[in-house]
Amino acid sequence: MKKSLIIAGIAALMLSSTMSYANTVNTDTNTQPKPPCKCKCNQQKPPKMTRQSLDDRLKLTEDQKKQAREIRMKGHEKIKPVFEKMKAKHEEIKAVKESNLSQEEKEKKITALKKDMRELKKQARDIRNENTKEFEAILTPEQKAEFEKIKQEAKERHMQMKKHKRPHHPGFGPGPQQPKLQQK
Repeated sequence: MKKSLIIAGIAALMLSSTMSYANTVNTDTNTQPKPPCKCKCNQQKPPKMTRQSLDDRLKLTEDQKKQAREIRMKGHEKIKPVFEKMKAKHEEIKAVKESNLSQEEKEKKITALKKDMRELKKQARDIRNENTKEFEAILTPEQKAEFEKIKQEAKERHMQMKKHKRPHHPGFGPGPQQPKLQQK
């Protein structure tokens, strides 16, 4: 009887300490705050413009919102196949990089694939520009002026982020410096 009481007491003690520890440890990593970026770039990023905030800032009517949605949906249908082709080109580039081809053959194939990719990006840009023009066509002169301000602000934010050097963020920051050619 004494042994069973001792064992039960030890088990209860272990269970309570385990439960206490589980309550103090936060296992949900999504709720833990992320450390700030060393260069404070997270603090410099302005909030993204959402569709709702754009609609509010432009003071779109319900009819304009409906037309804008139709334009977006039409544009989405046009650009979707272009994005699928771009994704396929990315996969092809990845496959070439991982292949057993010589370095020279890899570079040749990748150069051709990147050329195709540039053309696809141009097509996507043209579709977005066409959509923007269609959207601007439904705006009043006052709304167009405000939309121009919004586009300018976005362009400035983009330039700020482009100038912002983030060496600890892979893929960002300036690339290798090219030597300047001397003019004669």
